Amino acid sequence: MPHRLQGTTSTSPARRTSAEDYLEALQNRIYGSLGLTAEECQQREWLGQQVVLPERLRQKAIELPAPEFERYRDALFEGLARDEAAPRPTRFERPHQYSILRELKTTIERAAAKLAFELPVHPVIGTLPMQSLEPMMLRVPESNDVIVLVDGSLLTYSNLLAKAVAQALPFDVPEAGEVVLVPPGPDWVRRIDEQGTARARFLELMLATMDGRPASAPPYLPEPRYEHVAADLCEFMEVFVLAREYGRIVEGDHRCPKMRRRSVHGQAFDALTWNADQELRADNIALVLLLAAANDEGASLAWAFWAADVFLASLAMLDRAAWLSRGSTGQAITTPMPDVHEQRRGSLRALLRSWEGGQQAVAFADSLQPVLDTLESELEMHFYDERYADVAVH
Repeated sequence: MPHRLQGTTSTSPARRTSAEDYLEALQNRIYGSLGLTAEECQQREWLGQQVVLPERLRQKAIELPAPEFERYRDALFEGLARDEAAPRPTRFERPHQYSILRELKTTIERAAAKLAFELPVHPVIGTLPMQSLEPMMLRVPESNDVIVLVDGSLLTYSNLLAKAVAQALPFDVPEAGEVVLVPPGPDWVRRIDEQGTARARFLELMLATMDGRPASAPPYLPEPRYEHVAADLCEFMEVFVLAREYGRIVEGDHRCPKMRRRSVHGQAFDALTWNADQELRADNIALVLLLAAANDEGASLAWAFWAADVFLASLAMLDRAAWLSRGSTGQAITTPMPDVHEQRRGSLRALLRSWEGGQQAVAFADSLQPVLDTLESELEMHFYDERYADVAVH
């Protein structure tokens, strides 16, 4: 059925920049320590497509009329062929995965241009299996260039998180027309994730992420009723995360001399490190870039803000779950550490409230907080049950 699409596998060596050379050398070290060649990295994505594409086409064949399905199928394979043929900075970058990063980079840089934000350097985006949901930035030796490293599992995480959240939302299906989101009301909370499927999917993702492998959570295709909402949330989350690195460049923080030794799979390298004020500025600029990008697409600014809020909330949930998982069975739970990611959420709310119309976007996000509370309750119960399941109660 789906076949391998042939095309170029990397940028021509003659056109490579020093940043791309540095990135490929680092990838070669790290993937080599895992026993993987560049060709094997490409093969892994192709094998994944053999699982996803047939199921996707089967779903669309049922959902769409025959002529529409044929157009969809042709467009899908044309898109895969474009991904395969498009230049990538190194031989290790996978065609489809990198096409997402390329689109995000284009979206953010377009938003920066419209805002007249000066970018003294345009980063090279690359991937590494860092087991981190937030990128790292490297300075290229003897150069002003920087590299932004993204763990490819971030894309999997944001995709699965967006789908879990989207399917938890209460929808009505009218007799004719598209499904509509039920506005918050008296019996709205009761209708959140009525079937319990979203909570199960969310739990799978969170446990896999806590194990350091978000991509090990079971993949699945979204249902038509929430597919578009999930796609928008996913894109907005990814824009926000990558835009934070652009925020550092806009603020000039990429020139910061402070470096920290990092190790990925036993291979050491130096990455830039940030203080609390720099992290806050990165969040603020990222929100500005995200809302500018959403506005450029004619998308809802309230939904865009909520996507960023959901992503930060999920990081806070992971921290709280890690805290809950500590200790022995039956042991009392200690006082948690201050929640950095909740503080980040609060700071973005304060910033947005200071803008005209921002109060409504914050109110929208606050009205949807019960969705996140419902999902987190499943995660909390998992760890409470694990801790106290075998403890006798007298």
